[in-house]
Amino acid sequence: MTKKNKTIRAILFIILVLFAIYTVMPIFWVFVTSLKTAEEARSFPPTLIPKEVTFQNYQLLLQDEQMMRSFLNSIIVAVPATLLCVIISALAAFAFSRYKFRGKKQLLAGVMGIFMIPITMNTIPLYLIFQRMGLLDTYAGVILAYQVLIIPLNIFILKNHFDTIPVSLEEAAALDGATTMQRFTKVIMPLSWPGLSISFIFTFRFAWNEFVLPMILISSPSKTVFQVAMYRFLGLYSIDWGLLSAAIVIGMIPILIIIIFFQRQLLQGIQAGSIKG
Repeated sequence: MTKKNKTIRAILFIILVLFAIYTVMPIFWVFVTSLKTAEEARSFPPTLIPKEVTFQNYQLLLQDEQMMRSFLNSIIVAVPATLLCVIISALAAFAFSRYKFRGKKQLLAGVMGIFMIPITMNTIPLYLIFQRMGLLDTYAGVILAYQVLIIPLNIFILKNHFDTIPVSLEEAAALDGATTMQRFTKVIMPLSWPGLSISFIFTFRFAWNEFVLPMILISSPSKTVFQVAMYRFLGLYSIDWGLLSAAIVIGMIPILIIIIFFQRQLLQGIQAGSIKG
């Protein structure tokens, strides 16, 4: 290895280290703040390491019935929304990947165009539609609203993944008498776990972290989701940084569990995408 190559590698290594610190530092700061007392969390200049480590913020949150109820509400909304979205997206992506029909490219472009519309532009139409359907202030309304926003991108992700699966495998199954649905469930789906895992993680992260739609569509305190419930820690004249940081840490736990659970499939999906590229 030449001296020039060593210098380039050293520079790249330093850049990656700085980027890693830049990425991890906000998470580290939130976690550290959650372990501070209320006075230290508000102190200036802020301290990097807590002078007195306390778990009082977590104890207060776990004893707060409204916060724990909102956490459960987020699970009630996020899990069904994710499963429904992945199933619908997989079926639509399979159709786009395997069938030829008139206007296919235009329809796919239209689907992606829907995803490009900002969430704030969809809130008023969705509110009026759900008001007429009687779905305001219901879990079902929020779950359906998530489908409108996340299905288009999932179709695009899964279609590209299905395109990498050889059609010959389906043709062989068809010769054995398999129907279209049997080919989809017994051939395509078992080979698509990496792509489905990426879709599942992406959808769950969106459904879990979404703030605008549940805040507008849900009005009952008993049905408030966790992300909206955290807003109560933002006061008009002050912010309870300790409780807010502890709530953020608790809110990250389901996302981390999903990522760890699908870690192997996620890496396979990323590697497959890089090889295809």
